[in-house]
Order: sequence, then structure tokens, then C-alpha cells
Amino acid sequence: MTERTIRTALISSDQSFREMVKDVFLSHETWTAPSIEIVAPFSAFGETELRAVRQLHPELIILDLGEDPDLGIKLAHFLSESSPGQRFVAVGPHLEPELLLSAMRAGVADYIPRPVTPEAFRTAVERVRQLLGAAGGKDSAKQPGQLYAFYSAKGGAGTTTVATNFAVVLHRLTGKKTLLVDLDLELGEIAVLLGVQPRFNFVDMVQNFHRMDADLLASYIERHDSGVHLLSAPYQPEKAEIVSGDEIRKILHFLRKHYDYVVVDTAKSFAPATLAAFEQADLAFLVTNVDLASLRNIQRGLPLLRRMMGRSGEHIRLIVNRYNIDSEISLKDVEHTLGLKVFRSLSNDYEGVSRSINTGKPIVLNGASKYGADIQALGRDVTGLQAKKQRGAGRLSALSLKKLFGRGRAEEATNP
Repeated sequence: MTERTIRTALISSDQSFREMVKDVFLSHETWTAPSIEIVAPFSAFGETELRAVRQLHPELIILDLGEDPDLGIKLAHFLSESSPGQRFVAVGPHLEPELLLSAMRAGVADYIPRPVTPEAFRTAVERVRQLLGAAGGKDSAKQPGQLYAFYSAKGGAGTTTVATNFAVVLHRLTGKKTLLVDLDLELGEIAVLLGVQPRFNFVDMVQNFHRMDADLLASYIERHDSGVHLLSAPYQPEKAEIVSGDEIRKILHFLRKHYDYVVVDTAKSFAPATLAAFEQADLAFLVTNVDLASLRNIQRGLPLLRRMMGRSGEHIRLIVNRYNIDSEISLKDVEHTLGLKVFRSLSNDYEGVSRSINTGKPIVLNGASKYGADIQALGRDVTGLQAKKQRGAGRLSALSLKKLFGRGRAEEATNP
């Protein structure tokens, strides 16, 4: 039996405990030591420390509550809201039942009262690693993740914005590993929408795919603060020419083995990359505006898209973007023209969406946007889940934990 790498962070101001943790990890032949070690006390925990955790996007956090259990549990709650899929192994003093329950709600899967022995710590970590699916072999065979392809038959429909924000919503609703793939290999711009500068891109992965494994994959992926991962399009359009449809199929198949959700933004043409994405898609989202040119192009392309998916239209979802109820063309007209039901319509928030693109901050992170609320509803339709209330997101990252969650300010911080 093999074990996959679990990204681990260690947060403790106690040097002796940190040394014990490292000794336990080093003594286990298949475990990888914590990738980051944060020694700042909770009272000084601020933007620098949060950025380090976000960049790693750990699955497991070893959290020492000894210094201040109240403040440490509040930190765990904040980190869980930012990345719901991660788990904690926490140590500290004996906790009152209410505080222990709060820790469990924050994602603390195992709590060890002090004094902590190496044996007790090792056992706790083993349990949580099993929960995270560390063990390999037949017993833990993982089903391929869901792949969702987004396509528009006409440029300017807002497909990239829809796909990007949809991926953020998927991750926030489910806490599952979510990857955005920019398959507009000539002029893809998801990196701009997320405000990141990719080191590598899809074409780089194609050129190195012969030696690709989970560890190497991680080095090609950008991690956004929202918790979503990105495999970017190349900056130079000419690089798209060297990628074949067969190579894209192999990579998408590979990515589905490593992510719960793969959200693919395709080019506005029937290029090999687009057709490969439709072949692999569990759901295909056609994004359109309510204008005759857009509707005519979709009407022309639907037979090919259905043929590439190898199924009838039950796996195709029609999204009407920038919809205005006063439009001369109604949703009924759209459905009659295309022979497809409108799955979701998205409000026209041109100013809000433009601002989010220019600032590199997905609009779904702005709770005041009607467009963002529509994308949230789309995510709930697809997953069948209700949205989790995101409390204090964005405020804590700008100030120290102590300033917001100190004993005199706790109520203000958690109830803005």
C-alpha cells in the first residue's frame, strides 16, 4: 500500500512541540514533513501568516492551542471558512465541552490534551490522514472528478467570467478540490480575472506530461486565495499550435484523477481543445447573450456539440448571461429558437463585473452583487448544496487576528 502526499502546515509557538512533530513525521517512512512552520503567537497572526497558509492550501493543519485556546479556535474557524476541505489535529489544555464542540465545528478532527506523547500524536495524525484519503491501493480507489466545460459560440458573451466565478462557488460550497483549466490556448485570460501571474501553463504540462505525477502536477498549478487552483493558458498565442486534441484528452483524464471538480473554459471556436473538452465533459454549459447573432451561432453548433458528447441534450445546460427582463427577446423565445430549456439566467451587472475583472477579484466574493448571487444559485443547482455563510471573509486578512478576535472585539468581528 502506498500513501499520497498530504500537504501539511504546523502552527505552534512552542519549540519543543514543533520538534516533537518533526521527529514523528521523520520517523514515518511514507510521511512528508510539514511544508510550512508558523511560529507567530495568535496575537501576532496577520497577513503574512495568512498568506503563507493560503499559498500552501494545506489539507492538514497541526494547531497548537496551548497559548490561547479561544483565539486559536477562532483562527481555525476562519481558515475553515476560507478552505472548508482542510482538517486539523489540535493540541492544548483540557477544554470545556462547549469550546471542544466549537473546535470540532471548525474542522478539528482530533484533539489531544497536553501533555502530548509522540505515540498519541502519531495515532491522531494517522486517523486524520485516513480521513483525508492518504492510503493508496484498491480500498481507496478514487472516482474521477466531475468535469464541467463552458463554451460560447460568440466572443464577448462573458463565458470566462461565468466559468471562473462558478469554480470559486463550487469550492466554497463543497470544500472539494477544484481546478480551473484555461483551454482558450490562444487568448485565455482566467489568470487576469484571478489576479495571478502563472509560472507555468497548459502547454508546459503537455511538453512534460511523459513524466507527470501528483507531485510534479502541483508545481504547474497556481493557487488562488479563494482555494481554487488554476492551470493557465500560455501567454504567447503561437504556443497553442503545438497541442493536439489527443494530448488534451490525456491531460484532462489525468486531471480528473486528482481533482473533485475540473472546470474548463474553452475557446470560442471548434478547435481540437474545445472538442476534447466536450468529449470528456459530464456537463457542458453553453453561455449566450440574448441577441440574434449569439443564438444563431449556438443553433448552428449544437448538432456538432451533441455529437462530440456522444449523448443527446440532457448533458447540455443553457446559461443566458447579462439577462434583462425588458429585452425584446424573451427567455421563452430563446428556448423556442434553440430547442433547449434555459437552465439559469444571470443578471446584467456590467459595472460590478468590470470592476472585479480589473481588480482580479472574482465577483462572487462580493456579497452585494446580484450577478454573484445568481452564480451562487447556479452552483447550488449543480451541486444540490446550500451556500455556507461566509462570515468576516476579507476583513481578517487585512488586520491581525488579535485586533479582530481579541476578547474585547470578538462579538464585533463575528457579527459585522
